[in-house]
Parts: sequence; structure tokens; C-alpha cells
Amino acid sequence: MVRPQRLASHKMRTILLAAMVGSAALGATSFAQAQTCFRGCLTSKLTSSTVEDEEIRSFMQDCREECEAETRERLASRGLAEKLAACTPEPVADGDLKKIRSASPSFLAFANAFTWDLHNVLDNKVIVRIEMTTQNLSLQDVVMSAGGTALPGETATFLISGFYDGYPSVRVTTRIKAIYACELR
Repeated sequence: MVRPQRLASHKMRTILLAAMVGSAALGATSFAQAQTCFRGCLTSKLTSSTVEDEEIRSFMQDCREECEAETRERLASRGLAEKLAACTPEPVADGDLKKIRSASPSFLAFANAFTWDLHNVLDNKVIVRIEMTTQNLSLQDVVMSAGGTALPGETATFLISGFYDGYPSVRVTTRIKAIYACELR
């Protein structure tokens, strides 16, 4: 039996996550972008008021895999899959990193997961990895990375599971360190 206090906490968590997913979608819309595949998928799975953090992270991972599969299919249909597979990703220039960050909504950290809806404004590059830096509970810098595929002109969600955001300084120190891309020549 679930105690009323615990049930209220679950309902509040679900409402908060739905609001965060929705606000991220609205932020993306203000940049003339549609809701990302990931956000649409995750919203459709968050239907219970008793969802646990572990289940949310599982949904996030499932949605990421579904959306990456769709992107790989589009790459294959354009004849770019082999070219991208053979590429060694290079970090984008600092100016390009700033352009991407300003074109993308802020990242979200929830349920011990980090997500960022990255909008690729680079004309001839596919973004395949991001690195972010934060601090652990001992206030030591930690670098984490996420793989994904953001085609030129598209928005893709990059996910890092196991991201602990409970310590107040973590929220302040988290930043995007590098973005890696492959050229499409």
C-alpha cells in the first residue's frame, strides 16, 4: 500500500517532469523547431502518477534508442550512413560551439539524467557527441559525454544517465565543454 504522502510525491514528480518536458518543447518551438523525437516519445510514456526515477531513466533510454534508429534510417536513405560511420569526430571551433549553444534551449537535469535538445546550426556537419563538465560531491571536476546524431538544421536530444544533480553546486558548475562533429563533404 502506498502512503498518501508518498503518492503525492509521485504525482508531483510526474507533473514536474511533464512540465519540464513541455517547457523544453516550448523553448524549442520559439526557435522555430518542432518538438524533438525524444520529447514526444518521453511525454507519451509518462502516463502514470506513480512513476519512479529508475523507470523514467529507462523510458529516456528507450526513447533515445528509438530516435537514434530513426535518424540512422534517414542517414542511410540519404546515402550518408557509411560516410558517417567512417568519420573520426572532431571538436567544433569555439565560435561554432557558441552558435549551437545559443540556438539550443538550456539542458535539463531530472531523475539523475542530463538531457540537452541540441539544435545543429552547422551547415555541413553532423554532430555526434557532446561533452559536459560538472562537479561531484567532493567538488572535483567530472567530464561526461553523450553520443547522438544531430543532422544539419535538426534538433536531437543528447542523454547522459547517471547524472547526479542533487548537490547545489552541481547545478551551477555544469556546462557544455565540447561538441564533436563529422564533416559531410
